[in-house]
Amino acid sequence: MDKFEEVLEKMSEMSEEQLNTLIDMQKKRICICKDCPTYNQCMAENKEGLFCFLGKSSCDADLIQCKCGECPAHTNFQMKYESYCMEGSEEEQRSKEN
Repeated sequence: MDKFEEVLEKMSEMSEEQLNTLIDMQKKRICICKDCPTYNQCMAENKEGLFCFLGKSSCDADLIQCKCGECPAHTNFQMKYESYCMEGSEEEQRSKEN
């Protein structure tokens, strides 16, 4: 089990309130989605981010440049995919492998 899988397991044990608090905290602390050239006005208006955990954006977007690999979450949680805002969360992309 890698670091990402460990984090998912811990998150599954949290209450909805704890999970929402954690997500809000991580959006503020480590998320760099808002600094990515692909992040657009629609995403900002919907207060989207942390796509690596939450899944792809509800907005239409054109991939301008991907900064997922530069994100602290990407490194800290041993993620291996990118383009989360368009392709889905790390978990979703891993599930496509199987």
